[in-house]
Amino acid sequence: MADKKKIKQSIGTVFKNNIYMLKQVAHYTPGYFVFMIIEGVVWGLINSAEAIFTFNLLNSVEYGGNFGKVVLILGIMALFKIITGAFDKWYWHIYNPLLKQKLHLKMQAELFKKAHTLDVACFDDPEFYNDFVWAMDQSDKRAVEVVEDTGKLINRVVASTALVSLMMTVSPWVAILILVMSVLTIVLDTMVNKLSFRQSKENNPLERKKKYINRVYRLADHAKELRISGADGLLMDEYDQNTEKLIEVQTRYGKKYFWFGVFEWMVLGDGIFFAMLIYLILQMNAGALQIGGFIAIISVYWRIRWLLSDLIERLTKYSLHSLFIEKYREFFKFEPTVKSGSLPVPEFESFELKNVSFSYDFDALPKYKFHDEDYVPPKKEANRDALKNVSLSFKKGEKLAIVGYNGAGKTTLIKLIMRLYDPTEGEILYNGTDVREFDVDQYRKRIGAVFQDFKIFATSIAENVMNGEYSESDDKEKVLNALDMADFSVKLDSLEDGIETKLTREFDEKGTNLSGGEQQKIAIARVFASNCDMMILDEPSSALDPNAEYRLNQAITEKTKDKTVVFISHRLSTTRMADRIYMFAGGRLQEEGSHAELMARNGKYAEMFRLQSEKYELTQQ
Repeated sequence: MADKKKIKQSIGTVFKNNIYMLKQVAHYTPGYFVFMIIEGVVWGLINSAEAIFTFNLLNSVEYGGNFGKVVLILGIMALFKIITGAFDKWYWHIYNPLLKQKLHLKMQAELFKKAHTLDVACFDDPEFYNDFVWAMDQSDKRAVEVVEDTGKLINRVVASTALVSLMMTVSPWVAILILVMSVLTIVLDTMVNKLSFRQSKENNPLERKKKYINRVYRLADHAKELRISGADGLLMDEYDQNTEKLIEVQTRYGKKYFWFGVFEWMVLGDGIFFAMLIYLILQMNAGALQIGGFIAIISVYWRIRWLLSDLIERLTKYSLHSLFIEKYREFFKFEPTVKSGSLPVPEFESFELKNVSFSYDFDALPKYKFHDEDYVPPKKEANRDALKNVSLSFKKGEKLAIVGYNGAGKTTLIKLIMRLYDPTEGEILYNGTDVREFDVDQYRKRIGAVFQDFKIFATSIAENVMNGEYSESDDKEKVLNALDMADFSVKLDSLEDGIETKLTREFDEKGTNLSGGEQQKIAIARVFASNCDMMILDEPSSALDPNAEYRLNQAITEKTKDKTVVFISHRLSTTRMADRIYMFAGGRLQEEGSHAELMARNGKYAEMFRLQSEKYELTQQ
């Protein structure tokens, strides 16, 4: 069972991880770090001063102090409370919320940058993805908790030191009793925190699934499907089963928390308190303690007990923080397997794949063990080759069609060409040079790609076409030309705000919701606007009707005469326009040649084309 895994961290590891996070906070928001110390000292004085004032006030009254001294003590207490209280309210209601927002922004920005460097394969592995989501969700929250726990720790140390020192002068045995309780509480809370981490680790994938189902019901993208399909029942069943698993985890851990709680309450709580009461009553009977002193000790005891209890809770939480911080640090240590070269990328002339094979090897990804000594990596089925021994080539200006049924390996081929993955075997050459030698960012800018699962963003048409880098004075004509080449001009003329029209109505009620085919044209326009050397269009017309598909393909062919265009599709409306066709099946290159050559060969391509030919004949009538 997962809850039996041993989670061990040395004191040094806990210390290093928490210091690391404090350094991160000091780097991102130095004001937060400084005021954490100031606020800790101030609140330490507040928490100890009130009890000390009360003790002195009772002593002054009990032993016949004059009225002026009593008034002076009350006056000092009132002034101290006013000053420290004002600082406290300003810090927590004005300054602290601003610091938290700044910290959140800067830490998330660093995480976004790091996530951008991750291999695409990482997102295909649920185990890695769970840890990635966990790091994104927990980072700034955990940083805030470390900072505030450190501030509270300073607070409790200042206050507890003052009060324990006071208690030692009044009743040393009571002070010793409190310290014993503190040591036992530290041990207990450390065990509870490790238990809490194991529970959180078990809950993580279950909570992620619950959030996914919630998102499906909330997003407009799924509204129609839910109403016309049977997916609603399936999702509800999944939600029920997922909730049952969450309940099972909560019940299993709840029993452990219960017994820990009973011990803490009966032994460390009331048990020690009643032992202290008996001792104090015996002291009073012996004449060694007066009623005023008794009341003062009880008051100080409860204050010390609360401070030490909270101090211990803060201390033991550092081990829990450390477990989460370890994930955060490991996330930033991850180095992508697709590494950039250093060569500048020349203008495109030729491209070649030589005996390329590729399999989705999740075992090559990093494994986060996080001090689980009993961790055993899950067994996975043998990796199946998505591509096997593929060799092909093309040159500048050629129009190519890569065809095959779903699952043939076409999209995997695109990812290899784009260097989202590197081949398991073989090599990929750009102008005769291995693509791994080139600067990866420059290389990808030479290639414009539209994937079949393209995304449209909730911003203007112009910003969508320019991928967010839009300047009206410099890019307006480029955007209009790109939209015209993508056959979007008719739709654009119908929009009141033209290219400034916001897409979707999620953030703007004046926005517009485009059809799937119209959205696809926006995605294709991005490629036209990029002025790249090579264009890769993965199922570029999958959301279009046959007539629109035919017009778009004609436009692409006519307006990209000087560019290399690679069409990826299982629909063959583009193939007659292609200079060369590559037919894939089962991850292998089965046939290649022109449309006429492949039809004459009467192989898999010809069979596939004849099955679809009726549609194309109707399109061209």
